[in-house]
Formats: sequence, structure tokens, C-alpha cells
Amino acid sequence: MKVILINPYFDAHIITPPLGLGYLSSYLKKKCREANVSIVDCLANNINNARLVEDIVKEKPDLVGLSIYSMLYDKSRDIVKEIKRKNRNILVVLGGPHASALPIFLLQDTDADFTIFGEGERSLAELVDRLNNNAGFSGVTGLCYKDKNNKIVRNSPRELIKNISDIPWPDWQSIDPNKYPPVPHGGLYRRLPVAPIITTRGCPFDCKFCGTKVTWGGIIRYRTKDDVADEIEFLVRKHGVREFHFEDDNFTLSKTHAIAICQEIIRRKLDIVWACPNGVRIDAIDDVLLEVMKQSGCYLLAFGIESGSQSILNRMNKRLDKEKIYSALKRTKKIGIETWGFFIIGLPGENKRSVTETINFAKRLPLDRAQFCNFMPIPGTPLFDLWLKQRSIKNLHEVEWSNFNFYGKCLYETSELNARDLANFQKKAFISFYSRPRVALSIASKIKLSQLSFMLRRLKAYLMK
Repeated sequence: MKVILINPYFDAHIITPPLGLGYLSSYLKKKCREANVSIVDCLANNINNARLVEDIVKEKPDLVGLSIYSMLYDKSRDIVKEIKRKNRNILVVLGGPHASALPIFLLQDTDADFTIFGEGERSLAELVDRLNNNAGFSGVTGLCYKDKNNKIVRNSPRELIKNISDIPWPDWQSIDPNKYPPVPHGGLYRRLPVAPIITTRGCPFDCKFCGTKVTWGGIIRYRTKDDVADEIEFLVRKHGVREFHFEDDNFTLSKTHAIAICQEIIRRKLDIVWACPNGVRIDAIDDVLLEVMKQSGCYLLAFGIESGSQSILNRMNKRLDKEKIYSALKRTKKIGIETWGFFIIGLPGENKRSVTETINFAKRLPLDRAQFCNFMPIPGTPLFDLWLKQRSIKNLHEVEWSNFNFYGKCLYETSELNARDLANFQKKAFISFYSRPRVALSIASKIKLSQLSFMLRRLKAYLMK
């Protein structure tokens, strides 16, 4: 049985090995030995949708899997439509965050045959096994499908994998870090090649704007220190990786976990540098942890600060004391680790005062970088339902999914700030933070010539709105 997993093309300023597809591929190869599995990363290989469809039809796979994000949904739907138009016998399964949030809608709105919601490895493997044995799908948890009468059936959710160290490492042969351009998550880097890695899955917090729980649930699960260090050492020795980006939602939440991994990197004398560009809890670090992180090669930590208004933080259930932020950043800087702050412009309840407070707060903090995103109502969160109500959208077919971009059009409007106001504030935040000579010169000194065009593309995303 031939299975092709696809990472669709879009105009991206960040291009990294797709860990999700890498995990799915390795899991299928381990559990479904009769399956011939391959990954097509259209971003890394600059494959447009027309060429992708031609290649897929030529290959004649039994099953095609697409990883779907909200802003790419329209393009992905077109890919499925064209594949089916040219060969109805090719089965299509959709997964990823958008499918986890809206599995029934995706089957209603596309020509796809299946959607997988939640953690996907076991559900996809069981689907492949059922297809290979011409069996039914009623018992495959975490799966939506169309029955013989074209009626959509949603099976019960699948239980999370308790021991995630049992999951085989991503299929690094298919997503070799050496074959990716120099534009990793975070944009900047110190050494090439760069590989992303995760050591945990899930988050126990309940921030109203975050969609993590839709896929990973409300608990955090940890890989063992040896499993993580073994993968790092493998990538260093087999693929020559010299920098790692920890993509966990909560790498530092358990200090014991984080310290153990750092100590193992040190014990094995692995010559690497690493960063956390996906963000960590700023209240989950201390001097002991920072010291061992620095010793093991950490040079950058991103922090989810979100707002300079304590009332907005409270409203969003962030559970973060604004007064502790400055001291935590100061400790991080003092030990020699760069700091990067994430902020959201236009959260529900925002007004001119609170947004201005956020911008001024960001500039007062000891930050090397700052990222100012539009608030985006992520499907599967309560704020997405609030946005639908605000826009009087009664049917999801009315939604323009291509606008679901953190740097694009402002989708949500507060009672005091419209989309134009929020776009102007986002631009003001970016310019006022980075136009300061100290910050501008520091960033410019870190940009490599080979990545200049990608950085200019990122700059355009902020300014050309």
C-alpha cells in the first residue's frame, strides 16, 4: 500500500522539517510494514500545487495525507479537489490542527474521504491497516469518515499516548535538516544545519486564545532524557546537525525534566547550540535552570508574555503576574541568554489604552527581540465561537480561511478598536520596537546573507498590510 504525506506549499518565511509528518511517517513504517510511505514537503522543494497534483496522480498512491492549518485550508481543499478530479480512486485523509478542530466540516466541505482529529499516529496507522485489509472503519477512534451512503460518521476520540518515548523518532531520512533553507523557526540561527525537536506534548494551562488542547489535550507528557539525548546525538552524528530548536509548548514547565536533558547534553559532550523559539512560560524559570541551560548550549529563550495589561492577561486566563516579567528577563539576560517576547495585539477587551500599554511595556523590558501578532481566533477555542458570533457567521462555509494569519488582516474587532486601528497598532509596535538603534543593529548583525531575502519577506508581512 502506497501512502504519501504532504506538507502543502504557501508563501512562507519560515521553512523547517515538518515534525508532525515525520512522526506519522516513522510510526507507519514501524506499525504497518506493508505500507510504502513517503513525505512530500512542498515548502522545502518549492513544489507548487499544480505540480504537486501532477506528481501525485502520476505516482498513483492508495492514500494521500495532508496536514491542514487554518490559513492554508482553502489551498488544501483545492489540492484535494484536483486530485479527486483526476483520479477518484486515490483516497485522501486530512489531519493537523484545522482537522482536529473541525473534522466534520472538512468532510462536508471537501472531497476528502477521512479526517483525523487529535493525536494522529495510532489513528492513521489503524486506518492504513483497515484499508489494507478491506475492513470497516467503525472502531477507529479519532477518525471521521464517509460511509457507503456518503453519510459522515465521527468516531469517539482516541486516548492520548501516555508514554511518548514509545513513539519512534521522526522519519529524519525523509525530512533531512540538510535539505532545508536557512530560515528556521525564529528566523535567525547561529549554526547550520538546524533541526527542530520536541521533548513534551500538551499543556495543562487554559489560555483562552490558544488551540494546543484541540490536538494534544489538557495534560503534558514527557519524553525521557535518554530518549531525547539519543535523538540529539543521532542527528549530530548522522546528519551533522549543529543547532536544535525545542518546539515544545512547555519545555521548562518541569524544571526536573529540562535540567535532566541539559545535564545529559553536557555529560555526552555534544557540541551544539539550541534555542526555544516556540516560547516558554516566563514564570517557569529560575537561576539554577538558566545556568544549566546556558552550559548545555542554550542561547535564546522566547517567552509568551502576550500583553502589558494585567487585566487583559487575567481576562485571557494567562495566569501570569506582570510584575514578575521584568526580573525573569533580567536574570535570563544576565546569564547570557538572548530574550524574545511574544505579544498579541487586539485580544478581546482591548482598547487604545491597553494596546499602548503593551507596546510601551515591550520597549521597557530587557528584550532582544519582540513579536507582535494579530489576535487570531483559532478554531476549537471559545474565542473562535465568540468571533463567529461577532461577525454573525452562522455557516463555516462563509469563513475566508486564507485570512487566518497572525500577520495578515485583523479578523477580530473589539468594541473600541476596528481592524484598521489594530493593524496600525501592530505596525506601530513593530516599528517603535525595532527602530531603536541598539535593537536594530543587534538584529542586523545576526542576519546571514543567505537568509536576507527571507527576512525581507518577513518584514513585508509586518509592514505591507
